[in-house]
Amino acid sequence: MLRTTLSAISLLLPLSANADSVWQPIIDYSISFPGDKSEAAPLIKPFENFTHFASDFGWVGAGGNRIEARGGVIHVKPDGQSIGAWHSLAGLATQSSRLLNPADLTGLGGPKEKRAGIRKLSINASGHGSLRLELADVNRAVIWSGTVKLASDSTTNNLLDINPAASRGLKFMNWIAEPGSGLQVSSIGFIAERPEMPIEEWMFRISLGKLRRCHDAASGFTRDRGHLPAAAFDSISSTGMQALSSALGAAEGILTKDKVSAEITTTIAAFRSLPRAAGFFPHFVARDDSGKITIHPGTEFSTIDTAIALQSLLLATDILAMSAAREEVVAMISAIDFDAVTDADGWINHGFQDDGKTPLTKSWRDWGGETALILALEAMIPDRIPRGKMSDSGEIYGGVGFIAEIQSLFYPDFDKTEPDLISGISWPEARQEVLAQQQGYVITTWPDSRAARDGIFGLSAGEAGLPGAGYTANGTNVMGIRWFHPHYMIMGLALSRPEKYAEGLRHLDAAAYLQPLGLPENIEVELRLHNPMQSSLNAAFETLAAYHGWRKRGSAENFLDRASMKNPLTRHAASRFYPLH
Repeated sequence: MLRTTLSAISLLLPLSANADSVWQPIIDYSISFPGDKSEAAPLIKPFENFTHFASDFGWVGAGGNRIEARGGVIHVKPDGQSIGAWHSLAGLATQSSRLLNPADLTGLGGPKEKRAGIRKLSINASGHGSLRLELADVNRAVIWSGTVKLASDSTTNNLLDINPAASRGLKFMNWIAEPGSGLQVSSIGFIAERPEMPIEEWMFRISLGKLRRCHDAASGFTRDRGHLPAAAFDSISSTGMQALSSALGAAEGILTKDKVSAEITTTIAAFRSLPRAAGFFPHFVARDDSGKITIHPGTEFSTIDTAIALQSLLLATDILAMSAAREEVVAMISAIDFDAVTDADGWINHGFQDDGKTPLTKSWRDWGGETALILALEAMIPDRIPRGKMSDSGEIYGGVGFIAEIQSLFYPDFDKTEPDLISGISWPEARQEVLAQQQGYVITTWPDSRAARDGIFGLSAGEAGLPGAGYTANGTNVMGIRWFHPHYMIMGLALSRPEKYAEGLRHLDAAAYLQPLGLPENIEVELRLHNPMQSSLNAAFETLAAYHGWRKRGSAENFLDRASMKNPLTRHAASRFYPLH
């Protein structure tokens, strides 16, 4: 049976920078619940099975023996009681404080003309009988409902108008197969009204919304994955970049300055309460049995995550003129002991095991942005003569894309064409070579693919495929990779080829990936599949790069560059690489 996917349907809609309509999938079962599961009401695994809204879903109704999943399609047998599925539209079902405003899918608020509001609900289904669709509040009270009458064995796309009056907070979207109905459900999504704005601004807004959905304002930390509970697996580097991204949103008038300042204050207080090893913070944190947030067991105290987080927080407090908070960040930087992680030859290691004492065995010997950020942090330590070194190869590890650009999220200095003082490499030349290799990889490896034809590329770090495939760090040195990470496409174009950035966004737009909830984690080479996981790390890369793509590097409007060029510590850090004039 031919199955129509949401991405295929989306291509029927106008998708220019001033488009009226844009698709936002809620769930595509071939992605969120793939494979064959013949048991009645088959088991849903929350870590692997989640919606495009970074939320959970489950079965509803007494007729569980009617349901099975085959090939990523939910099959409902005609005999038995009513059965269907619920899908949370904001956080986990148990998180009663998290609701979806149907007039504002990005969740950023602001004036009506800047919001993406829901207009229609769409479901791809086939079979015979009645299928009821519902939008419900946090108490599962139905706010809106509609019915689809199915009378075909071929999959059809069914659109239902949503009453704008049903605008209070939504929590659930349900579908229910009535008794006697034999049908198949493939995928469900919203059609939203996309506001008129430059495509570069839209990219920044949807990325910022995606990143903020991963943040927990109460704890001050940012979840590594949007569909996880708060304090189960939170990321220190993402937390810092989330603060910086939100500060930029506030500086641009997208978010409220007082709200973001309060969030950053909470985050800094949370950082101060964490255990440290030689002043370095954990890579991941979680809540222990006593209720305290501490290092996640089995992870490490990380030099790179500390470097990203503290430099992000430093710039965030500068952008919002939070002088007292800035001094707290400076104090945390000053407390770092680089001698504890630097060997006699000047190589800085990755950090410590979770006991806070045992050094990790690997050192930062590679050329690239991660090492550069660690050396920049070392230069901020008061009364220290920096000893850290980096390779002079000019080649990033494995061709993994983000490594070439991460430093330029924070420092405009790396656009200087002169060789830097540490490695003797011209960073713009090296970065543009990486970008050319990345763009050429898909054309050379998969010349007949849709990705090659439509200009989609990006080999970097993230999920290896569909949910459950696991984390990977793929680069151009690895042959035959079919899954691309769009965060590098945003980073590479926005930072190294800004004149091509808008064109790259239009390629992603034409493929229906500039959705109100942000880019997917990855995209398969034929553009038929993608992983909808909302990863905070890649969301942070997307947001900060998209900001530079919108507010061009070196422009008076770029609040991030202005802060970096004025802060005494970032200037001292940059002086390790380039003489200050």
